[in-house]
Amino acid sequence: MPRFPRSILRAGPLLALALAASPAAGNEGGGGGAASVVSIAELRVPIFDGGRFAGTLRIQTALDYADPAQGAGAAAHAPMFRDAVLSAGLEFARLHVSAFTPIDAALLSRTLTDAARTVDPHVRKVLILDVSARQ
Repeated sequence: MPRFPRSILRAGPLLALALAASPAAGNEGGGGGAASVVSIAELRVPIFDGGRFAGTLRIQTALDYADPAQGAGAAAHAPMFRDAVLSAGLEFARLHVSAFTPIDAALLSRTLTDAARTVDPHVRKVLILDVSARQ
């Protein structure tokens, strides 16, 4: 049986979820057009436990748009998206993350989606492509 690096095994299910969401995304809203996915640079958020540094939360995300025309303008707002998502990520890490517990990717996605929609209400969802907490 072949052995795969842990990063591939961990990212596989998340990538499958992201890819599974894309075809369905094009059928929503009655437009029938293809969805647009815009990548955001990896975020690294500190994890604090009891006021002490306990690790780093690493998040690789992408913005999902129903309409490619709306997604085309997202690159111009990349710094604002990054600020909003980083702020939400800090709050999420403070409330819901420990270096020793699993990360609730669904809750993280909802939290980051709410933050991204403050910059652009056309964002359908923030896709979590990879997430890890390290001590």
